[in-house]
Amino acid sequence: MAIPTWPAGLPELRGLAQSAGSKALHPAVQETQFDDGPPRLRRRQLFVTTPLAMSLRLTADQFVALKAFHLNDLNTGTRRFNAPVLLPDMTIGTRVCTIQGELAWSSLNRFKYLVSFTLVVQDW
Repeated sequence: MAIPTWPAGLPELRGLAQSAGSKALHPAVQETQFDDGPPRLRRRQLFVTTPLAMSLRLTADQFVALKAFHLNDLNTGTRRFNAPVLLPDMTIGTRVCTIQGELAWSSLNRFKYLVSFTLVVQDW
């Protein structure tokens, strides 16, 4: 089965200036303690993922498109997808992503929505 792609009518995943960021640039290492000698440290995953805080301002049509994409294509957020993401060098590149946790939203006014979620980007 093909990986879904972020809908073209939705904005690139840049996030609002105050929202973008991460609590951890890379996942924490896994540590194993031994009775003698130093602990062994190793990676937890084969590839590096970075969770980014995302907040997007959407029009009513974009909000409906995001809701349908999240429900139907991502099976309420359980699948990964390809998306245009703001990279550390400030260019836009396509990466494999997942949405971690819940998709929160609020209505700014009758025609604008603020959607917030944690975007996990592979090889960011």
